[in-house]
Amino acid sequence: MPKEYRVKIPTPAPVAEIAPPYTLEPQQAEQVLPSHEEVKQKLAEIGKLQGYLADEEYVFDIGKLDVVWRRVERSVPTYVFEVQVGGDVYHALAKLKHAFDLWNSHIFIVASQADHNKVQNLLSGTFHEISGQAIFIELGKVEELHRRKKAYLDFEKELGI
Repeated sequence: MPKEYRVKIPTPAPVAEIAPPYTLEPQQAEQVLPSHEEVKQKLAEIGKLQGYLADEEYVFDIGKLDVVWRRVERSVPTYVFEVQVGGDVYHALAKLKHAFDLWNSHIFIVASQADHNKVQNLLSGTFHEISGQAIFIELGKVEELHRRKKAYLDFEKELGI
């Protein structure tokens, strides 16, 4: 006589509530980048707070520089800033190199952290002559510097210094 096999199928336990579908949460909220104009204005104001003559869109022989700080009216730029918010880093570095060659200015490229590697690659290659002079400033740091500089000067003013 053959043996009978019975398969017992378990019944699932009732679910009290349905779990929400799994979604990936972004690591950080997307950061809104400041506009090109906002960054230029902050840099110009920082220059004025420092006691420099600050100019936006400074005209020179190969175009315009975003922001320059000069010591006196008829002097060459002591500090030169090129701001890149999704712009062309190559041409910005070309203008900074020219400013350094002409005036021996302190040169700064202000861009997003996403552009940092591109800037470093260009400074280690095509623009190696200014790799020791060009300083990268992340866009958000300009706002922070402006806030701190203003707070420091306001504090000094409060103290009468």
